Amino acid sequence: MGFDVLAARRDLPSATASVYLNAGTFGPLPRPAHEAMLAHMGASYTQGRIGFAGFQGWLAQMDAARAAFGRSLGVSPDELALTHCTTDGLNTVLWGLDLKAGDEVLTTTHEHPGLTAPLDEVARVRGIRVRMVEPAQIAEEVRPETRLVALSHVLWTTGEVLPLPAIAAAARARGAQLLVDGAQSTGAISVDLHASGADFYTVSGQKWFCGPSGTGALWVRPSALAGLGTPWPWYLSQSRSSKGAEPWTTARRLDASTISMTSLAGIIGALGWHKEQVDAGALGWAAAHATDLRARLQRLPKVRVIPVQDTSTIVSFTVEGAAAAAVAGQLEKVGVLVRSIPGVEYVRAAVGFWNDDGDLARLVAGLG
Repeated sequence: MGFDVLAARRDLPSATASVYLNAGTFGPLPRPAHEAMLAHMGASYTQGRIGFAGFQGWLAQMDAARAAFGRSLGVSPDELALTHCTTDGLNTVLWGLDLKAGDEVLTTTHEHPGLTAPLDEVARVRGIRVRMVEPAQIAEEVRPETRLVALSHVLWTTGEVLPLPAIAAAARARGAQLLVDGAQSTGAISVDLHASGADFYTVSGQKWFCGPSGTGALWVRPSALAGLGTPWPWYLSQSRSSKGAEPWTTARRLDASTISMTSLAGIIGALGWHKEQVDAGALGWAAAHATDLRARLQRLPKVRVIPVQDTSTIVSFTVEGAAAAAVAGQLEKVGVLVRSIPGVEYVRAAVGFWNDDGDLARLVAGLG
């Protein structure tokens, strides 16, 4: 039995209100997340937000969110820190590592400001050197002075999937670690974190996992945890009880401070729903439709599809004689939501498992 896209779409009103091709920024919020957030807000409004029961409920929510991320990612909850976004996770690693003046961080020319902005600041404060190379050159450009390789699994500009195991092997051969921005990969394509070779891998809750804003996670390979400091010390970065404060021995000591309890309720609901879709074949549906969209766009005379070696669910393109922002704006007027990528002037269509043939046809028609 094939994937039931109609059932998925029934839980996503925003995906039928328009052609939703922008999960690379925010995914459509599913009904279970919406209902969980409303229930939490209602209880907060009528019963209050704290007290002993409320505090225990908050801790239980954090445990439940960590466990839900663990199920979706196929890892132990003990290997995960909760964050507000992938940028939180990237900052946690960049400031948690003992990077010193002269150390090199190697990255690509196609990274999101969520990575490049923290790299610029660490370079300014600590005197590290940041070197950018083309994505295809990254593995061969690791040098003896390279301390860290930091890059995206799926490039936000083109949708290229980078070969993480090969990059990780090149990094390890030089004694370097690998930090991965997983904003455009987790929830969209199949990811095996342990097999990826990454030491640190950041996860977005609000994009392809369809959760609310202000949610995410950081996966830390257990062997890499001891070498990472705690850059966000706060109330719960230690275990607190009547016996006093004791250090956590797991990645939860890296939790990025307080996350909205309403958002926690939403991400728990979203992740459970998303995993049900994945188990029913959602990722294969999305991949097939991204391939179909790429083929349809290539048949349009004024459209150039950006070529990639290893495709994902992102399809980027340009339109002859038109600025990317203008194309995105015109498509939105006809009910098609895409994203323009600044700097490279690409239009980006992020194909989700909620998209159907009619959605693809409407995008193509909107470009005609």
